[in-house]
Amino acid sequence: MEEKLIKVSLKRKYTSFVYQAKEILKEQSQVELHGLGEATANTIRAAEMLCSLGYATLEKFETVSVSEEDHGGVSRSRAKAIIVLNKAPTFDKAYAEFESNKTTKKE
Repeated sequence: MEEKLIKVSLKRKYTSFVYQAKEILKEQSQVELHGLGEATANTIRAAEMLCSLGYATLEKFETVSVSEEDHGGVSRSRAKAIIVLNKAPTFDKAYAEFESNKTTKKE
């Protein structure tokens, strides 16, 4: 069984996480996006794009405060976004249209 959790970071553009979520949703009915600190922006952008393009529907949006020690051993609080998305009824149609447009652009 493929993992349904995506740990979103700032190292890659949010569109790469959109692609990764679409691939998971091809096989499963749900995907979770987790972003910590400044990566919460990428998490929200990826989830918003998936919903607006018809790939997913929002199941849950949660923010929590996570305590971590920094390099000096001082405890710091950071925000964490957890977004759970369900596969949309329009997923297959949206996916097929995207793949069709991608093939057309190559020609």
